[in-house]
Amino acid sequence: MNSSELQDYLAGGLTDVRCEACGHQVRAGKRSAMQTSVQWAGRACARLDEEAGGRPTALVPTCPALRESIDRAVREGRLEVS
Repeated sequence: MNSSELQDYLAGGLTDVRCEACGHQVRAGKRSAMQTSVQWAGRACARLDEEAGGRPTALVPTCPALRESIDRAVREGRLEVS
């Protein structure tokens, strides 16, 4: 895989979405109705740290407010399901 293909794999189809609760911006993409990819720029929001209890974990914590912001972006057509 060349660097262009790698960049497309990692960032292709992602759209900027801002959490309506805390204002944190992420890059999000949906490849299906059930699958969501999220790329954080810098540090994740404080709610995710709270969900993990401040310790590293293999579990993927979620923020209900960010999930709702992403779902709203899909409903409003700002984020397409590809």
